[in-house]
Amino acid sequence: MKRIVISTLIGLSALTAGCTGTPGNANPTPTTGSSTPTSNSDDASELKSLRPCDLLTESEAFSFGLKLPGEASMIVGFNTCDWIIPGNGGLNAGINIDTGVKDLNINGDKESDVKVGKFTGVKVEGQDGSKDNCSILIAVSETSSVAVTANMRAGSGDRAGACERATKAADLIAQKLP
Repeated sequence: MKRIVISTLIGLSALTAGCTGTPGNANPTPTTGSSTPTSNSDDASELKSLRPCDLLTESEAFSFGLKLPGEASMIVGFNTCDWIIPGNGGLNAGINIDTGVKDLNINGDKESDVKVGKFTGVKVEGQDGSKDNCSILIAVSETSSVAVTANMRAGSGDRAGACERATKAADLIAQKLP
């Protein structure tokens, strides 16, 4: 079920980009549960009050070239926001108050532990074999997480650009998390 959740989240991000003529495909790798969050479980209630489309300010969104407003939706447990970059993919942020990073079963080409602000996380490259996406999964607590997924124009093969976009966005978003 967790594999479906993250694949669906990343897939929707790719579909959103597809609507702009820049489809993408996402492919993160299975996590091992080695991440240890630096926040406590009480933060989940604060996290629940956050809206994903408010995780980037207008000026931050413009710095990525994101088209405003972002589109809010709910995807299998993740409350999400999708932003598009006309002609160049997009960005998705999803909040899951019920599932920590260690419980997500992600399947992609490469996975590595990362530090995102005061949090630990996992960088997932190539969800479902895509060469143009990257996700940063932030461990807010043992039982809650935030996923930031960037995808570039479909067929661009620009995974490095997607990881740069996802990493920069995750760093900005982490500053707003409890």
